[in-house]
Amino acid sequence: MLDRLRALLAAPPAPTADTVGAPFPREQLAVVALAIELAQSDRRLGPEELATVERIAAGHFGLDADTAARLAATAKRELDAALEDWIFAHAVREGFAPKERAEIVAMLWEVVYADGRLAPLEEALLNRLAGQLGIADDDCEAARAQAFARRAASAGGGSE
Repeated sequence: MLDRLRALLAAPPAPTADTVGAPFPREQLAVVALAIELAQSDRRLGPEELATVERIAAGHFGLDADTAARLAATAKRELDAALEDWIFAHAVREGFAPKERAEIVAMLWEVVYADGRLAPLEEALLNRLAGQLGIADDDCEAARAQAFARRAASAGGGSE
């Protein structure tokens, strides 16, 4: 019996809400989880949408491509296990300053436009998330225009 107790005490602790997704910071996981939620809100996560999520995560968080792919996979697992997106929106709202949250909303719009079309459900979801993140309607619309312009520039070969 003592041996079993010693073995239990020597075992590593079970993951908690703070360590789930390690080695990625909670805020990064939350941003990428929201991006994936938007990307699959039309019931499919297309390769162009996933590539956009990974590219944005790499650029925004300074990650290499492999690390960004692992972050996206981890965030997808977290999202699939969650009952609702509020926990991710809350982590973003608490983890980033207002200006950074506006930039995140622009990134989320870029994910929405990744497949070249805007579904009504994607628009409604992004507007709801922007509200949860404390982003005003005008700032959300400006972020949308910025993301649309980036999408149009990249589709046209990058010329402006």
